Amino acid sequence: MATTKLKTDRPTYTSDFIPSDVERAVFLGNPVLDNMMSSLIALGAEVWSNRRRMKVLESLLAEKGITEEMVESYMPTSEQEAEWQKDRDRFIDLTYSPLLREGDLPVSADFGDRKKR
Repeated sequence: MATTKLKTDRPTYTSDFIPSDVERAVFLGNPVLDNMMSSLIALGAEVWSNRRRMKVLESLLAEKGITEEMVESYMPTSEQEAEWQKDRDRFIDLTYSPLLREGDLPVSADFGDRKKR
C-alpha cells in the first residue's frame, strides 16, 4: 500500500464554520414530519451500512471455516455485552433523537431570525 506524506506547512484558505439551525428548521411544513424523515434517513443509513458490513464478515468467515451454527451459538462476555449496550445506546440516540426536536423555525426564516431561543 502506497503512503503519501502530507505537507503541514502549506497555507490553507479556510473560514470559520457558520452553524445552521437545521435542528430547529421546518422543511416539510410540519416539524413532526421533519423529525420522522430525519429519523428514517438515519435508520436507513445505519441498516444499510450494517448489512454491507455483515456481507463482508459472512464471506470472510465462510472462507475461514466459521459456520452459521457457530455464530448463532456464540455467547458474549460481560465486557463485550457492556460495550455492545453502549453501541446500542449510540444507535438509538442517532436514529430516534430527531423525534424529540421542536422545529419552531421555518426554513424560509432570515438568518437574523435564527437566534437561539
